This record gives sequence, structure tokens and C-alpha cells, in this order.
Amino acid sequence: MVITNKKALMMKRALMVKKLKASALKKKKRIRQTFDRLHVIATNLSNAARDTTGWTATLTRGTTTIRADFDEFGVARFGTISTLTTVSYVLRIRNADGDLLATRNVPADIEVFVARF
Repeated sequence: MVITNKKALMMKRALMVKKLKASALKKKKRIRQTFDRLHVIATNLSNAARDTTGWTATLTRGTTTIRADFDEFGVARFGTISTLTTVSYVLRIRNADGDLLATRNVPADIEVFVARF
């Protein structure tokens, strides 16, 4: 009876070692979160999101102009510009009254641009 218990324990231990080695060989999948469209985030100089209700963002490249509305959390999503962007743009942010608040150059190869002003 002692021999069978010892044999069972050795088999259990061998199985545990086998599982441990198998799990060590597996590579963990890296979850990469990406945006499929270009997003612009408006923040103050302390990096806090601005209340941007009624604000608009305009991207210009040559004669092409694309407009997006901000939500109340400071985020504008350009639904027609896929990411990573391939060209640079000029960004203009206007408040609800139409006053120009910021002008920035948006570089190529990005998913999100943070405009601090």
C-alpha cells in the first residue's frame, strides 16, 4: 500500500512539472488596443480634459477640409480618417461661438492627437 501511494504521488508530481513546463513555453498574447479612426483630445495645460460642448475641430490638408464635433469630454473623432495617418494636417479648434482657440500641426503616423492649450 505504501508503494502505490508513493507511485501515485510521483505520477502526480511528474504531471505538475509537465504542466508547468508547458505553461512556461506558451507566449502570452499581447493585447494591442488601437483606434481605427483619428481622435483629437482637447486639454488644458494641466492635461485635464476641457468641456468642449459645441466645439468643432477642422483638419486641413491643401484644399481638403474635414470637420468633426467634440463631445462634452474633449474628444473629437474624425470618422473619415483611418489610422495610422499617412499625411500631416493642420488642426483648428473653434469654440461654440466660432472663435478660433488653437491651431496645431498634426504629424503623420498617429492615432490620437492631444491639443494642449
